[in-house]
Amino acid sequence: MKEKKIILIPDRLTVPDVEKKVFGDDYEIITTSVLNADDVDDILWNSAHAVLAWHDLTYNAELIEKLISCKVIVRVGVGYDNVDLEAAKKKNIVVCNVPDYGTNDVADHAFALLLTLVRGTEVYNRQLKRNMIWEWTTAGELHRITNLTFGIIGLGRIGTATALRAKSFGMNVVFYDPYVPDGKDKALQVTRVNLLNELLEKADIISIHTPLTDETRSMVNKDFFDNVKKNLILINTARGKIIDLDALNNALQDNVVKAAGLDVLPQEPPDINHPLIQAWQAEEDWLSGRLLITPHSAFYNRESYIEMRQKAAEEALRVLNHENPKNKLV
Repeated sequence: MKEKKIILIPDRLTVPDVEKKVFGDDYEIITTSVLNADDVDDILWNSAHAVLAWHDLTYNAELIEKLISCKVIVRVGVGYDNVDLEAAKKKNIVVCNVPDYGTNDVADHAFALLLTLVRGTEVYNRQLKRNMIWEWTTAGELHRITNLTFGIIGLGRIGTATALRAKSFGMNVVFYDPYVPDGKDKALQVTRVNLLNELLEKADIISIHTPLTDETRSMVNKDFFDNVKKNLILINTARGKIIDLDALNNALQDNVVKAAGLDVLPQEPPDINHPLIQAWQAEEDWLSGRLLITPHSAFYNRESYIEMRQKAAEEALRVLNHENPKNKLV
């Protein structure tokens, strides 16, 4: 009897029902649901022919060295900053991701955060529930978003979907992305700037849609906030380590940033001892209605969850069948 190839899903997933439909009976799918790579036996790492990698584990050079039989690592998601691409390349392991499964979902979430902040809905709901204060001024001074300048950092798939939403709300859209070819601004009828500071000077709202790289790590720092338009609304549904949380805390306290909506944080779950997280948890008056945090959930709904897993499995299967993958990183 032919020995089955092993598909390893080390983190997050426990019931691989979607994956089984893709791989069929010729593959054995093993899930371990761990938070630490050391909790997976080396024999299993050695024997895996493909790894479907979520975001709890870091695939560094040491771990990749254990992947003796592995032909492909697929990041079950968009971001791949937890995979050492150079180490994988040296081992002749193909690395892929799933860049398109949650494009509209993340853009929708970015706007859900924005609209909650600008319309005061969270404040209204909380105050009604606590004291039944039937008064429209309790959310502070609200302003319409029509004709505001909406700044986007990173005009990839999600950034583009977000730009279209901003345009539909009547906002002026400006973006910064040095890696986008000329002409995309004309196709979308949005404004391009060539320097980040140009965007910071113009934007009333900034939404971040970049990967985490050496270039973007801690990009949103003290210098960033020193150059923004006062009363900025900041939205981040990309990667948490793009924002320096200490700098954001100071910018909120100094009223440089009016409000922030964060789906991602530098540490997840967050460091409960960080002063900004403490103030948010305690619902301190100075931060009321100004900070929204969601648990890295912008991508999530039933449809996107299934699509992401299915596309990741299909990508791995293509490589194992000696076909060209659709979204190869290395």
